[in-house]
Amino acid sequence: MYEQDPIISEGVICSLTKRVMIISPLPDRVRSLLVMLSAECFDVFSLHDFNKSMLPALQPELLVYDALPIAQPTGGHTLRGGTELLRAAAEHQVPVLVLMDKQTYDERGDADVSGAELLVWPAKPEEALERINAMLANSTALPGSIGAEDELTFKDITIDLRKMKVMQGATRIDLTKTEYDLLMHFMNSDGSVLSRETLLDAVWGLQFYGSSNVVDVHIKSLRKKLRDSAVSPKYIVTVRGAGYRLADEPIH
Repeated sequence: MYEQDPIISEGVICSLTKRVMIISPLPDRVRSLLVMLSAECFDVFSLHDFNKSMLPALQPELLVYDALPIAQPTGGHTLRGGTELLRAAAEHQVPVLVLMDKQTYDERGDADVSGAELLVWPAKPEEALERINAMLANSTALPGSIGAEDELTFKDITIDLRKMKVMQGATRIDLTKTEYDLLMHFMNSDGSVLSRETLLDAVWGLQFYGSSNVVDVHIKSLRKKLRDSAVSPKYIVTVRGAGYRLADEPIH
């Protein structure tokens, strides 16, 4: 006889979440913060390195950058290596919390951290959580900034983000959750090329260990539902050896 699963009464059900992206070359250094943020109803993306295409793709409301002073393959100071991150975050109006060890914090000199807040790390994760909550409370969502719109539009495709509804002209397109996430990331990418690895991390998560060919399979299915062609694409272009991007115009 079928027995109904017991109803879970403990724990917190998160009806409203905020997205935080953590960039650290050594994720173990920020594990305590990641766990606490997840428990406090944050959606957390943990990355080893920064790629500016991830901002429009993942739409974080705050970045945490671990400026750990480690040797860089190209030389230079870790914090100065985050200049691109700070510039991209400012462009998208995303606040940044920079984590530094005590020595780097005291000796940072002319390192460019304009527009970012600093926190000596390691520290109690509660301290970082308090700072993050304060930064989010003080940030203002301006028109056109990430997360400020409830609708995405590309050519004749419209996504209602609140209802997760996809329209192609006057026709509703029924997508799986994976197909929906892929389409949303493309429409948030500003036409940037998204590698298969980037899409894997964004849609399937960093703990996915399967082949990147799974991306090709789902994009093929997405194209079929959009009546798009890989040979003459209207929506999604294959960039050989690199990944995929939105099509500017149909290719003949």
